[in-house]
Amino acid sequence: MSGPRGDLVFVGDVHLGEGEPAVGEFCRFVEAIAPSTSRLVLAGDLFEVWIGRPEMEGPHHRAVAAALAGLRRRGVSVAYLEGNRDYGIAPLHLGSTLDTCSDLGLVERHGGKSFFAVHGDLVNEDDRLYRAWRAISRSRAAWTLFHALPSRTRLRIVDALKDRLARTNLAYRKGFPEDAVRRFAAARFREGHDAVVLGHFHVEKELEAQPPSPPGRILVLPEWKGSRRHLRVGADGAIAFAESGF
Repeated sequence: MSGPRGDLVFVGDVHLGEGEPAVGEFCRFVEAIAPSTSRLVLAGDLFEVWIGRPEMEGPHHRAVAAALAGLRRRGVSVAYLEGNRDYGIAPLHLGSTLDTCSDLGLVERHGGKSFFAVHGDLVNEDDRLYRAWRAISRSRAAWTLFHALPSRTRLRIVDALKDRLARTNLAYRKGFPEDAVRRFAAARFREGHDAVVLGHFHVEKELEAQPPSPPGRILVLPEWKGSRRHLRVGADGAIAFAESGF
């Protein structure tokens, strides 16, 4: 839970790739928010692909992990919501890079409000093809087979996965499944939450619940690398999207 001394900050899909200037810019952003922030929630898809194995991480993974570890040393807790580009990162990074990590969602209470946050890739229940792919790609059998392959083969598979995911990004931008998002959020409002925070859709949105849903706010995070914007919740409960400054 975030404390009263600083803001609760949410950052959406960052999509960092090796060798990109955005890697250093994101690290500087992480350093810059330390004085004003008590908790940072990364809403998934921090990298093009993030597999929680040392041999599958590159210099850009390690640079960002070091920046997040530095943020934690300055007293800011860091939470991660696994997205569709994240695979098994908790065992490697919990306690060093991250304080908490979940693919099921987190409850954050700050400024007298309750926020339910999740990456959002499972919000659209009508996307059955993706849901089937997700189940298969995260199964124990698939990962047992993957880790048994030679390292070069695994790297080729990861490169192919990056290409596939890059193509799916276009689908997110073609349409926002507002009805599905509202249904999902309404269920969270019935549980007593004041707001739902989602990533995944790469578009900044702020929606109010509509009857028969209980009241509440739906906050959809923009893609950080493309927008350089994030969401802040103050100690007084004020909610606003903000420029990241990089």
